[in-house]
Amino acid sequence: MPEYSYWIILGLALIILEFVLSGLVTVFLGIAALLVGVLVFLGLLDDTAWELALFSLFSLLLLAVARRYFRRWLLGKETRAYDSGDSAGLVGHRATVAGPFHQGSGTVLYRGARWQAQASGPLEDGQMVRIIEHQGLWLTVEPWTPPASKD
Repeated sequence: MPEYSYWIILGLALIILEFVLSGLVTVFLGIAALLVGVLVFLGLLDDTAWELALFSLFSLLLLAVARRYFRRWLLGKETRAYDSGDSAGLVGHRATVAGPFHQGSGTVLYRGARWQAQASGPLEDGQMVRIIEHQGLWLTVEPWTPPASKD
């Protein structure tokens, strides 16, 4: 079997592996292997050391440049929302205290769901609160103050 076919097979296997791993990494390694395979097929490369060097260079370039572009294109605004620390969009919304808070923690109801919450001050059952932070399964809340009227 000709040497270029190994690069082509490796490239195709890495691209297919991307469907299993879905990390947006192996596809670029596969593309780099395909590029090296094409260069070997065209007779522009005939030394294994150069083939490996170019495979490494193509892989690094594709990972550094193309991955950033494609990641933004494929994931869109979802990445930015996740990085903001409030992936669920809860901050700023109102919730209702579901039982008194003891030592700064308790539960609140937000859209029918019960959440663990913490607050810096005492809160009473039924009191309206504003969600000021969302960390995993915990909310940080403060007493609700209505916005000032625009009279």
